[in-house]
Amino acid sequence: MFNLFIDPATLPQGGDGFCQIMFLFCVYGYVLAYASDMISNGSDLLLLVPEYAGVVGSIVLPVLGAVPDGMLILFSGMGDDAQSQLSVSRDGLRYF
Repeated sequence: MFNLFIDPATLPQGGDGFCQIMFLFCVYGYVLAYASDMISNGSDLLLLVPEYAGVVGSIVLPVLGAVPDGMLILFSGMGDDAQSQLSVSRDGLRYF
């Protein structure tokens, strides 16, 4: 699973490596934006069903909103020194 991402140290130095990293940045950003749009459109469609509107608004939408944040924290925490790299803060408090 750790071989899924490219090690930046293996990229060529200079302009070629920077272009490759910027391309990957744009691809990852597009995928994240497209997935967010799909979640938003799906949640709007689910609210149109009267039988499930209460459940969708109170349970499903908060869970769908938390999934991208959880995935970012999960993938940020992968690695040998994740404890020193990852910190989550809420209301000014830091959790390590």
